[in-house]
This record gives sequence, structure tokens and C-alpha cells, in this order.
Amino acid sequence: MTETTRPISTGKWCAVPCLVLAGVLAGCGSGGSVTEGGPLTMRRLTESQYRQTIADIFGADIRIVGRFEPDSRRDGLLAVGTSLVSMTPAGFEQYDAMARDIAAQVVDEERRSRLPCAPRAMNAPDDECASRIVAEYGRRLFRRPLAPEELESRVRLAAEATRTLGEFYAGLEYALASLLSSPEFLFRVDRPAASMKSADARPLDAYSKATRLSYFLWNTAPDEELLAAAESGELDTRKGLERQVDRLLASPRLEAGTRAFFADLLRLDAFDELAKDTTIYPLFSAKLMADAREQTLRVIVDHLVTRRGDFRDLFTTRSSFMTRTLGMLYGVPVRSRDDWEPYEFPEDSPRAGLLTQVSFVAMHAHPGRSSPTLRGKFVRETFLCQEVPPPPANVDFTMDAADAHLKTARQRLARHNEDPVCAGCHKLMDPLGLGFEQFDGLGAFRTHEAGMAIDASGELDGVPFEDAVGLGRVMRENPQVSACFVRNVYQYAVGRRVTPGEQPFLEYLERTFAKDGYRWPALLKRIATSDAFHTVSTVDEAPAAPEGPETKTVAVARDDRESDT
Repeated sequence: MTETTRPISTGKWCAVPCLVLAGVLAGCGSGGSVTEGGPLTMRRLTESQYRQTIADIFGADIRIVGRFEPDSRRDGLLAVGTSLVSMTPAGFEQYDAMARDIAAQVVDEERRSRLPCAPRAMNAPDDECASRIVAEYGRRLFRRPLAPEELESRVRLAAEATRTLGEFYAGLEYALASLLSSPEFLFRVDRPAASMKSADARPLDAYSKATRLSYFLWNTAPDEELLAAAESGELDTRKGLERQVDRLLASPRLEAGTRAFFADLLRLDAFDELAKDTTIYPLFSAKLMADAREQTLRVIVDHLVTRRGDFRDLFTTRSSFMTRTLGMLYGVPVRSRDDWEPYEFPEDSPRAGLLTQVSFVAMHAHPGRSSPTLRGKFVRETFLCQEVPPPPANVDFTMDAADAHLKTARQRLARHNEDPVCAGCHKLMDPLGLGFEQFDGLGAFRTHEAGMAIDASGELDGVPFEDAVGLGRVMRENPQVSACFVRNVYQYAVGRRVTPGEQPFLEYLERTFAKDGYRWPALLKRIATSDAFHTVSTVDEAPAAPEGPETKTVAVARDDRESDT
């Protein structure tokens, strides 16, 4: 049946601005560290969260075809940008189309046996069965039980569509599509508990806690046990909260949450648009880049989750994984034709740590050559949390053409230090980035550029190093790196910029991260069980994301976005 023959509308929803609510609170973080809570947020699901949520609720065989609204990166993280973006009318049309397609697959003849009940008759409404199905799926999709009016309206919709179309599952499809196109599904809305904690401080309600925990640790919606813990009040007790956090951390699904965080932090989504000049780099291919991305994530998961290693060793580890495609670029023999193999770089290898992997050096380079500036900028901003200002409007880019006779990047970049307009920023980036010059624009190792030996020495804030391996050792011992990492993890968890009042809690996390041996699961638990993570500051109640008959333009906070240019 074509779309034009379907007379029933799933309904569109009114636009709501992003929540940026003022107010501070005084409270205690985990371990007695004084902190202030941050504002309420409303975060749009990322594409990966959307896809994983649908797979978990309806099955991994559900196809998702459509264009997602682009995510916005803020403070280096898409997770922070999700609280500052909403949805355009055109974007909603895409989500609505995806909702209809997913609902159609859920009720098709191949999958309808998975539904919790079957109708008494195929060609007539069955409010009891429709109510059971909508309530069960609605609870998972909205991350809370449906309100009576939410359930009743969708049961009526299913009945009306059934009478019009003459088939129960066709009517049910509309009810499910209305759940999937609702802002209550597409956005994660923080809601404070009804009980007042202080004049401004409010703990989140139990379902908001469950949602925060699940998307933080698993990158997906709460499972049935976590929702049951919210419903029973278990999450509102210290013992119950810790029990659920321990369960989430012990689950194999922690790998998915870990991958999601590091894919965001390391901007691995940029691989989708990465291009190289294949005349210069004939090994470049989509398969090579996909394997490079996966290599980095495998190393991280193996080191932090499987081995529970020291986070700082990610900058020095020689343990890795290889495919035959990667092996050709790394110059490593790989026996398997199609599978992954563990690999240990020898002690005299120029490869050690994440920053010598193809995923880093290839991404932060130009299509036809390396870029110490881009590489140094990324290290400064991502691992040291130091902002590098954009180039001034009057910068003269014609210098590159004038310096074409200079054979090495070091020689060309030396000119920046002679120009006072450029020198300040380039001194932050170039001494770092030159440490990676032994890797070309695709990530292959080299010792010479244009016939001249490459000098890969440099310094990080006065600490010298000889090459990229040496830089990794310097990064490992730099306390700013672990402090920056803690800040990034916390901002990822709460989906917003850290407030001044939360700085004492961050300092507490930095101290305990070191005390815990820089172990990833320990840091996650400290955050997930803290008051700071589960308490918000409010001036007004958080408005529920409304539903209505029209679609309107949604306000997007654009004034303080980070530029990705």
C-alpha cells in the first residue's frame, strides 16, 4: 500500500528550544567532594544511540534507512553538542519516515511473532492487545512508563487506523510509528524528582537516572532490569544505585559504551568524509580507513576494558591488532586474509601508542601531504584541553606558495615563527606536530622527505622528545593529560560544559583517578554513582517535550558552537 492511500497521521510535534537553565546548588559529590550541580539538559539522540536503541528494542535485523540530522561538536564532543541542537522541519520529516519504516518492519509477517500478544481478529481493533504492545514498547522507547493519556491516544489511533485500513497490524503500525517519531523518544530529557532537596538543587527522577546511566555506560536505552530498578525505587538508594552500576560495568555491553565515548573523543566520525590523493597514496581505500578506525577502538577496548590497564599506557602501548589491509601499510606480515590478528610492535619500532596509529596520523593530515599543524592542534585540544585560536582574518596564505622551494615541513613551518601574526598559535601546535613527521599523510613510516632526513624532535611545554614514540612517553607522564581526560569523560556523561561549581568535583575525580591506578571502570563508577551525576540545578521545572498537530522550526543554539573548520 502506498503512502498516499494511508489516511491516518501519526501526528507531528511542536518545536521546543534547547534547555539551558540557570541556577546552582551546593551539595556533596562522591567521597564528600563539594560540588555544584549543572543545569538541566535535553539531548537529541546521536545516530549511534538511535541505531543501537532500535536494535536492542526491536531486533538487530531491523533496517534503518534515512538521513539523520547532523550532530554538532561542542567543546570537542558531539555528546556536548547534543544539548545545543534540535531538529529542523526537514530533519523531522526524515525521522518520521524512518519511524514509519521501522514500525512497518516490526509488524510485518516475518517479525510479528515477536510481539507480546496477537489480536483476537485480524480485521478488527483489539484494544487490549494494542494497549499491551504499545505500553511495552513505549516504556522502552520513552525510557519510562507511558502516562495514561499517552497510552490511550495511541490505542485510539491504532483502532481508528484498523477500522480504516481493515487490518489490525496496519493500525498498530501507526501507533508504533507515533512512538518512534515522538520527541520523548528522540530526545533525552532530564526531569527532576518531585521531592525538593534544596531551594535550587533537585535530584533527577529515577527514570532520568536510569537513562543517564545506560547511555553513559552502554550508549543505548535502559534494559528491563534497569527500568525495573527505577520503578521500584532501587536507584534512589546508594546501595541500589551501586548495585546497578556494578552490573552495567560488568556487562559485555560496556564495550559498546567505551567505543562510543572514544569514537566521539577521537572524532572517528570524520573517517566518513576522509579523502586522500590516490596518486600519491595508492594504498588509500575505504577498507583501509575502516580498518584503521576499528584498530584504534580494538586497542582501546582491549587495554581499558579487557585488561583493565592504566589509561596513560594508551600513549605508549605496543600491543595492537592487524588485518592484511592494514599490514600492507604498516609493513607487517598478516597471515589471515579476512580476520583480525593480535600484533605486538617490537621495541625498536617507530610505532607505540594511539598517536602513531594510522587513524590519527592519516586523519589529521591533508589529502596529499602530512600536517604537523593539524596534528599538533588536535593533540593540544583533545588531550590537553587547550584551545588553539583560529587563524586571524588577515593571515596571508600565499606564504605556502612562496616557500615551495623549502623541502621539509620543518623548514616551511619555521617561517611561521618569523611572522608575529602566526607565531603565537603555531608555537602551540608545530613543536608537537613535528614529532609525527616520520609518518606521511596516509600514516606510512618514512625517514626522508624530498630527499632530506626528517628531524622528528620537538617539545611539549618545555619537555623535549626525539620522535613520536618519545612524545608518547612525555604525554603519559603529563598530569594535564589525565586531568583533561577526566574533564572530557564527565562532560560526555552529563552532555554539557562543566560549570564553575563543578570544578571541585573534577579535582576530586582527578585525585581518585590517580589513586585508582588510572583505571577506566573505576573512573566510570566514580562518576556514575556521584551526586553530581544525578543532581541538577533548576529555576523552573523541566518542561516535557510536547507533542502537537504541527511541525515548527526548532530553535538551535548556534552562538557558542565550536568551529570545525
